[in-house]
Amino acid sequence: MEGSTKRSYLLSGVLRCGKPKADGKPCGWGMSGRPRSGVPRYVCPNTPGTNACAGTATNAERTDDHVRDMVLAALESPTFVERLREQDTAGTDLYDDVRADEQELEELARDMGERRTSRKEWMIARQPIEERLERNRASLAKVSRVAVLSGFVGTFEDMQARWKRMNNSQRRAIITACVRSIEVRPADPHKRWDPDRFVFDWVAQG
Repeated sequence: MEGSTKRSYLLSGVLRCGKPKADGKPCGWGMSGRPRSGVPRYVCPNTPGTNACAGTATNAERTDDHVRDMVLAALESPTFVERLREQDTAGTDLYDDVRADEQELEELARDMGERRTSRKEWMIARQPIEERLERNRASLAKVSRVAVLSGFVGTFEDMQARWKRMNNSQRRAIITACVRSIEVRPADPHKRWDPDRFVFDWVAQG
């Protein structure tokens, strides 16, 4: 388990109980964190007055690690990331504005490096662009789930290192940018750990 000593449950609500009901359809109830004998788990809650079946549970630490690895492996694929961006239409114009300002700053820095402009001229020109860029990045983060991936996506090893430095709110934002929900099917009693019981509903399907 990473992070603080007090357990915070990364995947509460993202995990959905996949135990079949009498009609054969999955329970579908959001799973929440609840320890048993000091071991953190995600469970379909036994809540009176709801349709939750209370019939599915999974070890929280191993589940968090498995979901992390699946998400990072998906983000390592340029095709997957491009599909995410194609579906993220809310921030299209802002993406273009942000990229244009980033390119303008790069050009200004190159001009100063090649002494085509003075440091004073560079500082005067840079300030309004940086202020606009900061505003647009903040706006993009509010309307676009994929914006949280900016600066995170890289090699699997790079993303692992960045993940370790994140808190659970930041990690959850990465996961929910990629995954709508994860169905947790009943455990196989003959297997100590079964990754195949987790069915991912990816935002960008292949």
